[in-house]
Amino acid sequence: MGLQPANAQEFFPIGIGSLCLDTVTGFDLYLKPQGAKPPVLYRDKTLPFTEEARERLKQKGITKLYVRSIQASDYRKYVQANLRSIIADPQVEVAERAEVLYTSAQDVMKTLMDDPRSGQLFDTTSKLASDAVWFLFNQPASFESLLKVTSYDYYTYTHCVNVFLFCMALARKMSYSETEVLTFGTGALLHDVGKCMIPADIINAPGKLTPEQWALMKQHPEFGCRILTEQGIHDPVIHDITLHHHEKVNGKGYPQGITGKDLSRFARICAIVDIFDALTTRRAYKDAMGSFPALKLMQDAMAEELDPQLFRNFIELMGSQGPIVSQTRAERD
Repeated sequence: MGLQPANAQEFFPIGIGSLCLDTVTGFDLYLKPQGAKPPVLYRDKTLPFTEEARERLKQKGITKLYVRSIQASDYRKYVQANLRSIIADPQVEVAERAEVLYTSAQDVMKTLMDDPRSGQLFDTTSKLASDAVWFLFNQPASFESLLKVTSYDYYTYTHCVNVFLFCMALARKMSYSETEVLTFGTGALLHDVGKCMIPADIINAPGKLTPEQWALMKQHPEFGCRILTEQGIHDPVIHDITLHHHEKVNGKGYPQGITGKDLSRFARICAIVDIFDALTTRRAYKDAMGSFPALKLMQDAMAEELDPQLFRNFIELMGSQGPIVSQTRAERD
């Protein structure tokens, strides 16, 4: 049944690997009690979390602590501020660090998609992209670990994070530099920011859109570029990815209908990944496809729309991950 409320307050679990050593958390930490008793205060929010405290918890077999739901925002801000230190901690299993990175990225994008004009768009996404690039370039098995925690439920913010991770992993495989991957990753993370200007009933429509709805949906790349400009983001690569991630090499994409020779390599990569994630995530009106069936569908039905060499590179990337990609994301949970 999970934790029982204590003083009408609910709690949520966190892995101790998400706590950065020698930092004051700013939120209280609780231990899960036995039976139906309420959680027990373990560490006050004003006290630092130390190596000694972590070792004592490990010796007792405690891998999770609990935070009050009313302090969830404090916890998210703490993780975002300390993310690089958390994901660089060699004493924490890479799988746990990958989960912290992915969850934090989801939190960042959900907040930004709710209010992209908050003034934090570029600083927040640039820091997140920088941390993720560091993880991918410096941590063995990083992409494999991230694959295991990617969400199979489609929301715009989870889709942005998934596309971001797949795009960066493919760019790294293709030997782009960390600086290039950072810019590309930021663009991939923001590629669908224009969808915040599309009504939710269109985004979440359970079936085929009406011609009027589809006409509005096809404007989201241009809406996204408008938001980027308003927020002072003028990098041409980021704008290019945002505007052109639905273009096709045969000229049948949108919003401009340009052909492959006029499409940047980064836009063509993002187009491939965008389709793949849409196919392999679950929506109200369809189940998620497995990775291999999705790749086969793309190969058979979309060959004229996608860059053939980049698509082969993406297939090689996914194939190199072994049995992880043989299941749907739902089956991995």
